[in-house]
Amino acid sequence: MISEKFRRQLRQEARLWKAEGLVDDELYQQLADRYQFNSLETAASNRFVIILILGGGILLGLGVITFVAANWQQWPRYMRVLLLLSVLMGFNAGGFYLWQHPTSESKQRLGQGLLMAGALSLGANIALLAQMFHIGGSPYGLYVVWGLGVLIMAYSLKLRSLSVLAIILLGLGYFQGIGIALSARNLSAIDILLQYMPIASAILFLPLAYWCQSRVVFFMTLLAIAIPLLVITERLISYDSITRIWVAISLILIPTWLWSYRDSQWPHVHGQPFQAIAHSLAIFYLGVLCFIFSFFDVWNNFDFWTYRDTPENPNIMLINILAFVVISLWQWFQIIKPHGSQRYWGVNAYTTAISAMIIITGLVTFWHISIAQISTISTLIFNLQMFLLGAVTVRLGLLKGNRSAFWYGMVLLVLQIISRMFEYETELLLKALVLVLCGIAVIIAGLWFEKNLSRSNLPNSRS
Repeated sequence: MISEKFRRQLRQEARLWKAEGLVDDELYQQLADRYQFNSLETAASNRFVIILILGGGILLGLGVITFVAANWQQWPRYMRVLLLLSVLMGFNAGGFYLWQHPTSESKQRLGQGLLMAGALSLGANIALLAQMFHIGGSPYGLYVVWGLGVLIMAYSLKLRSLSVLAIILLGLGYFQGIGIALSARNLSAIDILLQYMPIASAILFLPLAYWCQSRVVFFMTLLAIAIPLLVITERLISYDSITRIWVAISLILIPTWLWSYRDSQWPHVHGQPFQAIAHSLAIFYLGVLCFIFSFFDVWNNFDFWTYRDTPENPNIMLINILAFVVISLWQWFQIIKPHGSQRYWGVNAYTTAISAMIIITGLVTFWHISIAQISTISTLIFNLQMFLLGAVTVRLGLLKGNRSAFWYGMVLLVLQIISRMFEYETELLLKALVLVLCGIAVIIAGLWFEKNLSRSNLPNSRS
């Protein structure tokens, strides 16, 4: 979809071309009809009206809320219930009508805003109705139920905003209640959901990302799966009775699953709409992990990672890990097996390099925590891996013209140099010199990359 900014710039340039005689009236009119120059002012006016309506609506809503709060206790219960349900149904009905039958783009956006307001009012309805009817519950249970309600709305309406809100609400409920859920004696359905949040997030949110065709929802879904897996990894480290191989597996499970993720494993999905996001997050995770493990003190004081309170149900966490291990093995099998015109089993060079880094990370971690402490060797290995990952991503950015990959690799390389200077005792003058050299190198590399990127984007001219 062509942006309004581009249309305004094009209209300005077209008027200049017409004044200079570069285009005639007929060609200018064709451009005006194609890019709808005449509707630009109307769109700006509609946006101003929307801002006024939203501002007035907010003030009106605040006034209503203040009035309701002042008379809430005096009203009978049935009137309070009727008011809550009326607000909920009013927002959703009005929003659905404007979104489903828009007469203009502005009204469609207003409908989406009303639907978002309806989703937010759902939480207030749940909390106040539970309070009025003396239904007990925990704060994290409110977020989970609220999030599931918004999730149903997101599936029904196929809206990205509602999908993101549902993920955020369930995430808030997870962080508030995971400690209680893991040690609870009498488990509720909400506690079970929180215990198996990585699996639940994959089941609830991954189909939604494809249903909405939203990269934002897919990225949020990956975070909703990866963060609970990190929480499980952190807790497994503190549990002495767990076989240490599970700690090593959980540490490398996230990049293993992310790098092997393929959009083609979903039916009726054509192309690779989200695969690059999973690969980028896997590389980011490996970079952060290599940076943390590149410090000698991390390996020399590995007890720093442990808790003092041990979780009550480690087997539940192992089930989450085992489920994603099985999924990852199946995904890697799909990658290495022959498919299409490929006749032999194997992977490309980048997948080979990433998989080698993942395996080395797991082996080094397992050896250090289970067999013998190798703090010096581990630090050296992860410094080497960090350098290689930075160099590979820089090369990938240069070959594919990927600005994000290039700058991520540059950040890894610079961070490695600077962190080594500050980790070990060096002269202040040497630190200043290194910082200056790194700054100059980043400026030169950035200018050179941007220059070559601009040159590669120019159309090829025939000689």
